[in-house]
Amino acid sequence: MYLRTPKRYQVGHKRRHLFSTRWIWLWIVTPIIALGGWMVYQQRDQFGPPVRQAISDVFDNARGGIATITAPTPLPTVNPADHIVRGDNAWTQGAIEQALTEYKSAVSGAPNDERVHSRYTYGLIIEGDYADALTAAEDTVTANPFSADAWAIRSLALERNGKYPDAIASGLQALSLDPKNVDALAFMSQAYLDAGQPATAEEKANQAVAADPNNAEAHFALGLFNYSSSYDFQTALSEFQTAQQLAPNLPHIAIDLAWTNFQLQNYDVMLDELQQVLTNNPNNLDALYAIGRVQYQIEGDPNKAEDYLTRCTEADPKSHDCLSYLALVKIGLGNPQDAAALYQRIIDLGTTDPLDYLHAGRTYATINDCKSAVPLLRTGYQMEQKQTEPNGDRLSAFQEYMSQCNAAFAPAVSTQEAGAPLLIPLDGSSSP
Repeated sequence: MYLRTPKRYQVGHKRRHLFSTRWIWLWIVTPIIALGGWMVYQQRDQFGPPVRQAISDVFDNARGGIATITAPTPLPTVNPADHIVRGDNAWTQGAIEQALTEYKSAVSGAPNDERVHSRYTYGLIIEGDYADALTAAEDTVTANPFSADAWAIRSLALERNGKYPDAIASGLQALSLDPKNVDALAFMSQAYLDAGQPATAEEKANQAVAADPNNAEAHFALGLFNYSSSYDFQTALSEFQTAQQLAPNLPHIAIDLAWTNFQLQNYDVMLDELQQVLTNNPNNLDALYAIGRVQYQIEGDPNKAEDYLTRCTEADPKSHDCLSYLALVKIGLGNPQDAAALYQRIIDLGTTDPLDYLHAGRTYATINDCKSAVPLLRTGYQMEQKQTEPNGDRLSAFQEYMSQCNAAFAPAVSTQEAGAPLLIPLDGSSSP
């Protein structure tokens, strides 16, 4: 059987004409093309460069396309796992400075790793970099907003920045997520203590110890209360020692333990503890300051004190405590000009403490530079008068040195001497 297919239509036979009209167009167009070509040839110097440039652009674009096609792929980002491992090892060994370097390199590659962010934040707090620690604490919460530990470390960062109500609120948020979070209780205890609520601070510290007797932060908080509020240095020593046994890698515990031994006049023990801190953390500001102070105040060796305090100011050119005490040592070494320059650095850094202005102005007056001394003395005098409880001895000192420089001043209407007990603050700051 055959398939039926339609027939193809065929074009019928056309009659050819002797003369076709298509040839007329040929004779018309050809002379025009020839004339155009001849004109281009005559103007070749004018037409040549644009044509050559156009061709060159085509080739350049082609080469660019090829280069893009054959360009090597970008290198992968560094795996944060290696930095985390090295950071954890250094942290365990107590080398917090080295651990910080590793964690800093890791956090950008591990944005959701709350533990690494928390470690990084805590390390910054230990090293005294409180401003950066607060930023890192916010990143920790961002990494995991539902982590009680994240809110707890944020509480400590806020406390170190003097934001005590916010620190307490952050601690409460941690407890709302985990009512058994001992670190939150311990950090809140520190915030209450610095906020002038010692009874609540003691309560929170005791709650932390009762909740977990093996928590270093709990015993550390209780030690701080006994040192700074009840002035029971022997009990504070015991609590700090327990905390150190539970967390021997944390240098800030050893440093506060050293200051407690200072109060108990165990100076050799104190120096040994601080030297151990510097073994793993050679740039630890608190340890450098503490050794410098003991070398000058107790050991009577201003040269060693100068060495340690200079190391401190080199590690952190903005360290108020080290700059201030180094200036005092410079005066003891007979270099008041160097001391004046150090006090001036403190002023230039924006201090709001009238005592710094008194030290600076007094030093300038001592070297007969009243031109520099008087503005500082007047500013500090006014700042002291505006204090809630102006210190009478300081006001008298301001008046004395302004009189020495023949500078007028407005006498204070009323003064009240400070009545706080003699105590070396655990943050290492200088006493008046």
